[in-house]
Amino acid sequence: MKHILITGLLILSGFLAMLSCQQKNETRPRILVFTDINIDSGDPDDRQSLIHLLWYANQLDIQGIVPDRWDARGLEACQQVVTAYEKDYAEFQFGKKSYPAPTAVRNSFAVDFNDAVTRFQKAASEEKSPLYVLIWGSMVSFGEVLRSNPELSKNIRVITIGTDLMMAANRAYLPESWEKTEKPCEQYNWNGHGRNQIFNDARFKTMWWLEINWTYEGMFTGEEPAEMFEKLSVYGALGKHIKEVVKNESWAQYFRVGDTPSVLYVIDPEHDLDDPTQKSWAGKFTKPFPGERPNYYTDLNGPVEWDYSNPCNTWENHIEMNAHAKSTLESKRQEMYDALINKLKLIYQQ
Repeated sequence: MKHILITGLLILSGFLAMLSCQQKNETRPRILVFTDINIDSGDPDDRQSLIHLLWYANQLDIQGIVPDRWDARGLEACQQVVTAYEKDYAEFQFGKKSYPAPTAVRNSFAVDFNDAVTRFQKAASEEKSPLYVLIWGSMVSFGEVLRSNPELSKNIRVITIGTDLMMAANRAYLPESWEKTEKPCEQYNWNGHGRNQIFNDARFKTMWWLEINWTYEGMFTGEEPAEMFEKLSVYGALGKHIKEVVKNESWAQYFRVGDTPSVLYVIDPEHDLDDPTQKSWAGKFTKPFPGERPNYYTDLNGPVEWDYSNPCNTWENHIEMNAHAKSTLESKRQEMYDALINKLKLIYQQ
């Protein structure tokens, strides 16, 4: 009897904590995702990130998901995730836990570029709350959409991953088709395509933009991501799919989710969404150009000497800069992991 009582109290306390989190953010953050999700044509982390996103779909207002690699079966990859979500939704009564119906999730996917433009225009035109545009890949498609609707930039908050400079060591792994710059300090990062066209466009200098360039790598370090991979795999069809999506990639047998920090920024219950300089589950960031770019934030250098205007001037410090940036996410990672596991224990109860 005592054991049953304790278990009941733990469940109740967990439910109250989740309720408190939802009440604290009475208005669910509105998000629109651009993702280079695909099937066997690149990094599988977007597929894991979509699973993570759907686990938090009851705390977010998903305005649309744009799988902009339609030529690499991106839409099909999204549909596979929703098929798993649909099984969990039925078996574990997600509908009673404020989760969107599987049909609503399926209808959120843009089927082509024109559909993406329409969804962006509709969502960004609503001024009741900021639209968080989460970029899980290059900025090419988003840039085309943005430049066709520049007046809407004032209504959005953009969060990008790995869109500035590449670590020098990673240049050895560049595809042959990529341009290799003469100076390592000028090589754009994995998702850097299309970035400079936006950054150098005067129309977007005041746009709210959190550029998570190296900080996101804190998702990969240490043994914990592999341990989390095993823990998550027991939670329903979505947990099983966490493993399925990396079955062909021996190097990716862990909870990779490199794009998930963009989501972590908006779901951390203790975080002030207006202030990226606060530490959050996504890391801690700085505003390097407060005069010229008052709403632009990027990786925090901390004690490391770093020239944001011309990184080549301090490039000898880029390994230390990378390490410090990653550490701001690593220091909050276990807290984020614990919150996710506690959430899953609740939602996977009948």
